[in-house]
Amino acid sequence: MKTFKLIGVALLTVLMCVGFSSCSKSDDDNGGSSSNPLVGTWELSDEDGYYSTVELKADGSYCQIEYHRTTDNIQRIDKGTYKILSVNGNTYEVSIYIKERQKSSGEIVTVNKEQTGFLTLSNNNNTMTSENGNIWKRKK
Repeated sequence: MKTFKLIGVALLTVLMCVGFSSCSKSDDDNGGSSSNPLVGTWELSDEDGYYSTVELKADGSYCQIEYHRTTDNIQRIDKGTYKILSVNGNTYEVSIYIKERQKSSGEIVTVNKEQTGFLTLSNNNNTMTSENGNIWKRKK
């Protein structure tokens, strides 16, 4: 189960921005002018004491931040790009490319890893479910 969660988190991690500052509100593009319903900021809460936010931008970049629930300390930041490969109804096949990861220590490591997975939108595009069952809620 933890492996499935890790895959889901990694999948959405790839969907995040290029930098810490890139996740700021001044850079938000929440899909109002985009035809891509995945664009926006999403939040995942899990039972292991962590929660994540992922910002998917219209330009195909993403930034995912994982926080420790009780301290709100950042555990890691993943940055990279995403691409929609196919659409079948409300299900999107997405390729995610993780470029780099910033660890809680501040160390930035190059990841260069690509993953493919499926995301399904529901609830008027306000809920996104990954193929491993993680449920992400649109913020704002």
